[in-house]
Amino acid sequence: MTDAASRSTSGPKVIGSDVRVPEIIGPEAIVCHQAPTPELVDAAARLNIPCLLPDQVSPALSTELCLHWKDERLALGRFTGKEKPVAVDFVAALSQRRQGPELLWKAVGGTTRVKPASVDATAGFGRDSAVMLGRGSAVSMIESNPVVGLLLRDAMRRLQADPRFTEQAAGLELYSGAAEDHLPNLAKAGRCQVIYLDPMFAESGKSALAKKDMQLFQALLGHGDDGRRLLEVALDCAEYRVVVKRALKAEPLAQREPAFAIKGKAVRFDVYPLKSLKYFA
Repeated sequence: MTDAASRSTSGPKVIGSDVRVPEIIGPEAIVCHQAPTPELVDAAARLNIPCLLPDQVSPALSTELCLHWKDERLALGRFTGKEKPVAVDFVAALSQRRQGPELLWKAVGGTTRVKPASVDATAGFGRDSAVMLGRGSAVSMIESNPVVGLLLRDAMRRLQADPRFTEQAAGLELYSGAAEDHLPNLAKAGRCQVIYLDPMFAESGKSALAKKDMQLFQALLGHGDDGRRLLEVALDCAEYRVVVKRALKAEPLAQREPAFAIKGKAVRFDVYPLKSLKYFA
């Protein structure tokens, strides 16, 4: 798939989704509770995992991490267990009366007039991307894990199908791969007015992610690095500022002190300003 093709109006704007990925930790299968789409079959082939009907799931596989295709929605979870599989849902997030945490929007410098084009360089399950998108920013998500990328892409498809959110869907795109590789090109395209980072693991051993999400990320990825290289690239590429989400008592990312921080009860947003937003055009 070329970049031009990936930006067609027939589907979510996804760049880099056609690359065959190396073997990763989980999931073990895609459990199809309804007929899979051709795109889902293709994704299973790229991930080198089977598409199975529920009655084909063995007892051994039933406790492993799987993708679930049900009710036109892709979700991640175990076949058995008390908790429901987790899906990314931009429609639900944007339908909320309050568009997410004020702290994040304040940290990126957003106002009713200033709505910077933002890059969520560690998109994960897209919750913070949805906050910025709901406030009016165009958002470029970058996600290195192909399984999480599938969940994001599925959520983008459902967002595009909802006529209430045509404008928001047009302002959201997904890049697959390492953020360090995509940020320079995004900067040249003027998409890096603000770069947002949410490392999975703070050095305190705690995470700003919700507990359930964190458990799923641990199962998929194990422990991440200290983010030093990513922060360096982000500071080189951002136009106005870099914002880093941290657990409240964690050390600054890569031991680099921010200019200031916006603090909540459990997390804080470290801000590295590069140019004043009063010059925002």
